[in-house]
Amino acid sequence: MSVRPDVAILLDHFGPGGVERVACHVANGLHRRGRRVEMIVLEATGPVRALLDPNIPVRLLWTVPGLRHRRMKAAVPAIAAYLRKSSPRLFLSPGNHTTRPAAFGVALSGYRGAFVAKITNPVLHDRTHQRRRQRRQSAYGWALRKARVVLALSPSAADQITELDERLADRIRVIHNPYVSQRMLDSASLRDPAEPPVILSIGRLSKQKNHALLIRAAARLDRRPWRLRICGTGPEEPALRALAQELGIADRLDLPGFIDDPVPEYLAASVLALSSNWEGLPATILEAVACGCPVVSTASSPGLVDLLREIEARPVVALDDQGGLADALREALDGELPRISPAASVPYSIEAACDEHAALFGEILDGYAGEAQLSVKPAKAAVANLANAPQRLPEPRAQAAAVASSE
Repeated sequence: MSVRPDVAILLDHFGPGGVERVACHVANGLHRRGRRVEMIVLEATGPVRALLDPNIPVRLLWTVPGLRHRRMKAAVPAIAAYLRKSSPRLFLSPGNHTTRPAAFGVALSGYRGAFVAKITNPVLHDRTHQRRRQRRQSAYGWALRKARVVLALSPSAADQITELDERLADRIRVIHNPYVSQRMLDSASLRDPAEPPVILSIGRLSKQKNHALLIRAAARLDRRPWRLRICGTGPEEPALRALAQELGIADRLDLPGFIDDPVPEYLAASVLALSSNWEGLPATILEAVACGCPVVSTASSPGLVDLLREIEARPVVALDDQGGLADALREALDGELPRISPAASVPYSIEAACDEHAALFGEILDGYAGEAQLSVKPAKAAVANLANAPQRLPEPRAQAAAVASSE
């Protein structure tokens, strides 16, 4: 007879993104602390699979081939079947793209354990079209009301979630994600910036990351020597190569693809540049700080703006401001950026953040939620009583169908 898992974590696959990497760190941390953890995936391969402790079971669910959103939608019956059969005590959706399929699996299965949803990117942002904004607000509001606890990565992100549906306020918890390894912190003293200076960016080559802005900003720099190194894969690669060619800097642009180990990149770079249109709280900024690498960023999220202010980094650049980003890069190449202590990233270290996750999940699993204040502070001043937070909130079938069809 199989043992009921303490925690099951849902992923599409072990992809190259931050959600997948963090999910593996959280799973490993809970496993080291004695919890029975399972990974539930639609595909059991991917570049971060090697991060997962081999003693953690990986359960493969049926789905259809195709793009991620199509696979996740099609997997809802399999998610529900897993929840009915295995009944994990806590079911974690680790990022935005898994939240709605997980919520439908919870609703379809009648799951009565603790569904926990983590929001890692803004559900709504300034570039969201009004009609799509309304659909997403309805869809995510419905899905998050199925959760016992909603995890946010910063107080600003918690406020954004509350704006989706004020009924969510008392179940939101702000928590640190595990990003920074001890090796990163230990490597800061080994920094050896390359010559010519390297402007580094790490992330998926997508419209969200807006690497086109970074390329245009770099093209505005003086004739001084520099190289631009953008590590990642994605659909925008051909357009980025064409843009660099058009601007006459193709010979200064490196696109090495996905990298398994970012530490040597941070140690060799003169600056880590984030040019995104929107973000949650990106790992790359904190990893760079841990490695002693200076950082510049656009104002891609309120949480990131707050973080950079708190650690006394250079103020953020406005979105789409080519000149402002070029000025920030020029300051970096001239050695004029503020020096940030690697210790500023310690709250996001793997062990510290896994301690937070373990403490919160432990209180949920051990039944203390209705009797004591959670160790991870709620987003609002009032402390939520999780015993009163509904696990299943019935919804009309028509509304559920409308949410399922929204994108």
